Amino acid sequence: KQWYQRRVTISIPGEGTDLMLATQKDLGSFYCDNNVASCEYVFTTVKGPNTIWDIIPYKEGDEDCYKIVKASGYSAGQTMTARNAWKWASIFEDDKPKLLTSDPLNPESKCWQFNSVGGDNYKIKKKLKDAAGMFIRARPINFKEDSVPKTRRFCSVSDDDTFNVWTIKNA
Repeated sequence: KQWYQRRVTISIPGEGTDLMLATQKDLGSFYCDNNVASCEYVFTTVKGPNTIWDIIPYKEGDEDCYKIVKASGYSAGQTMTARNAWKWASIFEDDKPKLLTSDPLNPESKCWQFNSVGGDNYKIKKKLKDAAGMFIRARPINFKEDSVPKTRRFCSVSDDDTFNVWTIKNA
């Protein structure tokens, strides 16, 4: 049975607080491709109205899928995806596909699977198309500049099984 979640935060523990997925200009979100009219990178943050998401079930052929849609704030209405062609430089996330929001070019690109690991905790897996089989991940980064908050993490999809258990909470 599929479940449906509206207006939730998706967070990972870090530095004594929950780090929530977000797109917003003050985190450094910016257009990720000049050929795509609306495309923003996903980062983590500790606050703000830009952290609310909807998790919506749908069918892609015979597959049960979920799309993760930005519910409010910056980039509202865009769907979470990842593309193999767009990867983080090794300094940020070891050449892994970037997590981003956009209006996916292919319906399969928005298909995610939520694997329960107990309670409200999940590993979120890309189910179809680019980066299929990889999990949303946000590893800690040691920035050279002290002015960059440690709560900001670059998000990717990866087959590395660390920093990838996310808590889903009502906003």
